[in-house]
Amino acid sequence: MMSGYLLVSSLCLAAVNLILLFQVWWLLPFLLWFLALLYFKFSKPFLSTMIIASGVVYFLCWQVKINQLIEQPLGNVAIKAIIHPDDVQFKDGKVIGTAQLLSNETVRIFFDNQDDVVHFTSNTSRAILIQGMGEVERIKTARNEFSFNPRSYWRSRGIVHRVKFKKLKVLGYAKPNNFLLLIKWTVHSYHYFLTNWFEQLPTGLRDYGETLLLGYTRPDFYSDNEGIQLLGLMNLFSISGFQVTGIYQIWRHVARRCGVQREHSLIIVQVLLVILWLFAGGVQSLVRPILLGISQAWRELHWLTIDVKDAWGISLIGGLLIEPGVLYNLGGQLSYLLTFGLLWLSDRPGWYQSIWLSFFILPILLWHTFSWHPISLVANLCIVPLFTWLVIPTILIGIAASCMQLTLVRDVCEMLINGIQCCIGFGEKIPGELLFGRPPLIMCVLITVLTLGWLIYSKRLLAIVICFLYLIVWWIPQGFPGGFVAFFDVGQGDATILRPKNNDVTMVDVGGQFQMLQNRQQNINDSAKNYQVEELARFLKGHAINRIHRLVLTHKDFDHIGNLSSFLDVVQVDNVYVPSGMEKQTTFKKLLHPHLEKGLHVMPVVVGKKLSNNILICHPMAEGNGENDDSVSLYVDYGNLSLMMTGDLSKSGEQKIIEHFKFPKVDILKFGHHGSKTSTDDKFVNQLQPDVGIVSAGVNNRYHHPNIETLMTAKKYHLKVYNTADKGMVKIEWGIFRKYRIKSFLQLN
Repeated sequence: MMSGYLLVSSLCLAAVNLILLFQVWWLLPFLLWFLALLYFKFSKPFLSTMIIASGVVYFLCWQVKINQLIEQPLGNVAIKAIIHPDDVQFKDGKVIGTAQLLSNETVRIFFDNQDDVVHFTSNTSRAILIQGMGEVERIKTARNEFSFNPRSYWRSRGIVHRVKFKKLKVLGYAKPNNFLLLIKWTVHSYHYFLTNWFEQLPTGLRDYGETLLLGYTRPDFYSDNEGIQLLGLMNLFSISGFQVTGIYQIWRHVARRCGVQREHSLIIVQVLLVILWLFAGGVQSLVRPILLGISQAWRELHWLTIDVKDAWGISLIGGLLIEPGVLYNLGGQLSYLLTFGLLWLSDRPGWYQSIWLSFFILPILLWHTFSWHPISLVANLCIVPLFTWLVIPTILIGIAASCMQLTLVRDVCEMLINGIQCCIGFGEKIPGELLFGRPPLIMCVLITVLTLGWLIYSKRLLAIVICFLYLIVWWIPQGFPGGFVAFFDVGQGDATILRPKNNDVTMVDVGGQFQMLQNRQQNINDSAKNYQVEELARFLKGHAINRIHRLVLTHKDFDHIGNLSSFLDVVQVDNVYVPSGMEKQTTFKKLLHPHLEKGLHVMPVVVGKKLSNNILICHPMAEGNGENDDSVSLYVDYGNLSLMMTGDLSKSGEQKIIEHFKFPKVDILKFGHHGSKTSTDDKFVNQLQPDVGIVSAGVNNRYHHPNIETLMTAKKYHLKVYNTADKGMVKIEWGIFRKYRIKSFLQLN
């Protein structure tokens, strides 16, 4: 077989996979190119047709299965399911994880801690059978731009439903119905036992040991270990090729020392690699290295006579068959892209490989993380050998010392790990991070292809073109004319971002939802992870926004300012504007106290103040206490777009505004008080004559916002209404040649 045939075949199947299953249509030209190579360069028309046809049929069958699952009825049903303790997490009074229904469908599960279930599960490492009433629903999709999309992620794993159990009971231990399932559950039980044991270790050994040796990443791992993401070290902190190579080499060495026959040793190592995959929970990042390891064993056994490029092709084909969604997520993309680059670097020194691979995967990292720090080049050069010769041995010694109760040795190992954590964390604080935002997809693809071409052909012109393209990608969000207003979906709350240009960013309110703990309401200063703030910060970063010039807090209600403290912790804000009198409120002063010490400016405003040339304060009329009727109201005119925002102002306040001002027609009216009947006065709407109304409300909110009376007013004046509860984020964009266009995220998604 001609060298490279399986490589091109695998790339062809990968394109077919992504086009059929995930509608990645821009891959069509690449697919046609790969097909041309298969049929004209390798001259194997029959074999090529069989491979492609088989792949198409297989992927279509997978898609049909997913569609059949999606079409199943939803709602409350009696359910029996099998859960393994290794597949669930207990957190904040909730149990979240995956389970297998008796119909063999794998689902996400969610239920409140129930004493009998928790007690039974926490005291066993075996799979158990549960029964109860559960509400079956589709896994939620992302509701804001750049937010993590659970529906897409779990669909790529073959999971489409989420079951919320209301009342459960344990029926007993589950019995495997075949030998392979018995092996899988047994391996999972050992993994669960070891994870619990690792939880007793000091924090450094625990975090690194669980992540690097067990393939278990704690929910707060990246927040507790700062710097890993910014320095581009995520591939090291996931169980992948590093561990597979280690197991392969260690076993081969031990087998030779023990006199195990070469053939037997190579067969056993394949079994060990499969067990490793089961042990780590079948993570997608392990598919490629394990298949590559198995193909290497086959080559050493002379079962295969192929070169390393075709071996990589086999690993990609196998990965697509085992996990059809492996290329849809960052872990799988990095795993295959890094090793694809290594195919062309085998004769280069390690430092060159590290630097070049960092640039090769940079476009895909920018697409997912929006920024790059030059220090990541140095970090990858230093950290990789450091992991090989210091981190892994230190973890192993620390674990052995814990087993033998050698406290002093364990503590020394913990100190070393803590030192490495501090060094990585310090790297995040070094200035120099370049914020790109999310680059255009075509630029990511073009730069990746040109970088590969630069490696293969070593043309200086290609390097110059690549640098020029990176400059363009960096400049686009900084200098490209146009702007947007985004009504962020924060549930039953308010958060709006106005960006007419990159160096002029205004935000109105930050949202805030009441989170219930087991017996009491979460305090406003609670340090628990704030997912709304994470989404807000990620959205800003996705648009290359690193600071807010003006933050307007319309009034003191929690659903408007509840996220304030957490937001100020992660996003730089120059000035905060509040309705006059609110800055004197004790609760508000206490909330802002830590940030005032860092130089934050709080400015009270009343009617007539201009926050910029485009933003006019038209309420409050006098000092108040930050109540609804003291809400800050804004008239905004960017030329391409004009809008009115009134916070939770009542109809009487709206009438005062139109008595005080004679505004021209506005394009957008953000309905006051989430569309409540207490706002959006008929006369107010009549004078403004808006074309579009925006409602910021939660899905199935208990207040039934927007009110029917408000919607009737909108209908009377022919407004097109966008409700975040129905549409998700509503984003209004304009460019140099057009007035504006409105996009709702759920429709796009």
